[in-house]
Amino acid sequence: MSLQACTRPGDWVVVESPTFYGALQSLERLGLKALSIRTDPFTGIDLDSLESALQTHDVKACWLMSNHQNPLGYTLSNEKKRRVAELMQKYHVALIEDDVYSERYESDEAVSAMRTYDDSGNVMLCSSFSKSLIAGLRIGWVAAGKRAIEIQKLQLMSTMATSAPIQMTLVQYLTSRNYELHLKQLRKKLAERKKRMVEVLQSQLPDKVKIISQRGGYFIWLELPKHIDAIQIYHRVLLQNVSIAPGKMFSLTEQYNHYIRLNASFELDNVHIRALDLLSGCITALIEGERVSE
Repeated sequence: MSLQACTRPGDWVVVESPTFYGALQSLERLGLKALSIRTDPFTGIDLDSLESALQTHDVKACWLMSNHQNPLGYTLSNEKKRRVAELMQKYHVALIEDDVYSERYESDEAVSAMRTYDDSGNVMLCSSFSKSLIAGLRIGWVAAGKRAIEIQKLQLMSTMATSAPIQMTLVQYLTSRNYELHLKQLRKKLAERKKRMVEVLQSQLPDKVKIISQRGGYFIWLELPKHIDAIQIYHRVLLQNVSIAPGKMFSLTEQYNHYIRLNASFELDNVHIRALDLLSGCITALIEGERVSE
């Protein structure tokens, strides 16, 4: 809905590269053109490239993540968040801030949103309870700024209304201390699970594989040697009921064909340990040039 509120079919929309594949699917569904901006796994979106794109294209919107980005996991510095907000105001471009992972921080202080640095109402801050409570709880929100009325109209046309009893139950839960206690426990649990997965991967994978794990969130980004095709690995391990996200899913280019995103949100029980064993074995065999058994 946020995209529909500020774009029309054929418009340019800036996205990170790599970016959440759902963003690319949404652009395709609405007939929008994606303008991918180089993004560093540690420092985030390249501001010079972003401004150059805003100068040379008639960009109507940017869809960005600033906290625990999917798939890279980075969090932008507060200074960089401020600069992005300033660029949006300078070039009169709507910013759709996908902030669904912001409550998964590991530091003592909560992370800020880019909307914090906007005073023009040009940022639409989007989030959801699906990542912090129940995946099937399809309740989210958008702080839409100056486009709030347009978003309300679009919401009425698309879904009419969300279940009132579910919303009221959620309100009661949020007003208690239980939600904050839940988040505190969730953050600790996710940090431990990700740390454990990294340790397992470090013990199994060859040195040629770079393991990128950021503070907060629950994604791990694997960089393989350039001659390795992650799609091939995806198909190989899928035969053993192991699912991974190859880097190609997150970009319109071929730049990330040798990358893999892993989800570290689950407990490493025997089933998942076996899955990591299979994945690591497949990667190792390909790197060493051995034929992987069918």
